[in-house]
Amino acid sequence: MLEGREFQIFTDQKPLIYTFKQNPDKCSPRHFRHLDFISQFSTDIRHVQGFKNFVADSLSRIELNSVTKSPFLNFSELAKAQQIDPETQKFLQDKSFSLQLALKPCLSTNSDLICEISTGSSRPLVPESFRRCIIHNISHPGIAATTKLISARYVCPNMKRNIKEWVRCCEPCQRSRV
Repeated sequence: MLEGREFQIFTDQKPLIYTFKQNPDKCSPRHFRHLDFISQFSTDIRHVQGFKNFVADSLSRIELNSVTKSPFLNFSELAKAQQIDPETQKFLQDKSFSLQLALKPCLSTNSDLICEISTGSSRPLVPESFRRCIIHNISHPGIAATTKLISARYVCPNMKRNIKEWVRCCEPCQRSRV
């Protein structure tokens, strides 16, 4: 679509204008390959001041009210799941576990969450039905990073083992490691 046509590249990065005028010996091999690829199409690069670059502004400066944030965890559903989960109820009744559990009100849902409070922050106890959702939605950073991110926000028994199993079986996790 672009081959054989003359066109200009408009950018708000002024140094790019001079890239084709510099000595190629000063370029790194990667930089040289990129310039070589771009030069197949056009070497006519023109500067546009940033505030006049409306196309870039419309793509990079999206208004906050037009972006919708969808939470992946519904705390009212989590509270309901905690009430019916037998493992969670076992932790509440048996005081021999090292977890310091307490009912904490969740202001956004008007319900009480069972939270671990020994660290100074309230971390919800995650029932079995929510563990997969929480581990999956942490963005697949690997075993150590996933454990750190989840343990800072949530508590569940055998967390490290569950995360290790999940990351080893999760296809996006495996792809990111390659």
